[in-house]
Amino acid sequence: MTQQSGQLPTNHTGLPPTIVIGDFKVMYRPGLAFEQAKTRLAQQGFQLQETAHFLLARAPANQAVTIVHHFTPQEIDNNLVDFLMQELDGLMTSDQTFGQALRGVVHSVIPYDPVKAWNLFSMNTLQRLRKWLIDPPAQDDRQSTVLVAEREPIPHGRIIGVDNRRDAINLSTNLAKQVGMHDLEFVQIDVLTPGFVELGIFDTVTTIHMLEHLAEAQLPQAFEQLLQVTGHRLIIAVPYEQQATSAYGHEQVFTQEKLKQWGQWCIESIGGSSRYWCEDVAGGLLIIDRSLEA
Repeated sequence: MTQQSGQLPTNHTGLPPTIVIGDFKVMYRPGLAFEQAKTRLAQQGFQLQETAHFLLARAPANQAVTIVHHFTPQEIDNNLVDFLMQELDGLMTSDQTFGQALRGVVHSVIPYDPVKAWNLFSMNTLQRLRKWLIDPPAQDDRQSTVLVAEREPIPHGRIIGVDNRRDAINLSTNLAKQVGMHDLEFVQIDVLTPGFVELGIFDTVTTIHMLEHLAEAQLPQAFEQLLQVTGHRLIIAVPYEQQATSAYGHEQVFTQEKLKQWGQWCIESIGGSSRYWCEDVAGGLLIIDRSLEA
């Protein structure tokens, strides 16, 4: 079968091939194949641990780790992040191992076409976000540049998505093409580089779960750069954690008190009659409003 057919490529056993990535082997075994894999691995002497979504198998000789899952293609979305962290947290010891596990699960569903697999992941996530606009969950802070553009009631101005990772830019660009949003811009750039402020000034700037990836000493420069491109309102979302989650690449933790301190820092930097406030939304939100400046 060709990768353009939309069907799952298989190996000689009729099952999707195993994805080998970094420290993991990842196997997609839907339906009855999941139980068959569990039986076979047990017979081969693997140490097994089963969770709601995964079967974790460790080889008896070298402790190599195999992850077996049964997610349907419709379930391949950003919820995988939570499932991996909640159910396999002992394996998610760094952002590298977390990334390997996530990529392995996504790729295993369409193993010979990674781009198509990630397009599936992105579209499923967007569909879930669309549903949340109709029936919002109790708490969630995940955003989408494409979703913002879709919900503009009138022809919008310039909407741009920024990330310092090439893979994130590629995912966003492909998703925008899938839904026909051809006028969005996606730029790979770091908030700490001088070129960031050359992007221009925007009415609203959102920074979603980015600051926790920076060192404490880098925060003043990051806030200064963000304020320079903000014309009206800056919205910053961060998680509240007891300790920095290394699997996500977090460098520091935030609390509401810490957010308030940075909010005051921003107001003192801006001057005028600007204001700030904080909200608790699946972590913390810091909102800087420049509309009252003299």
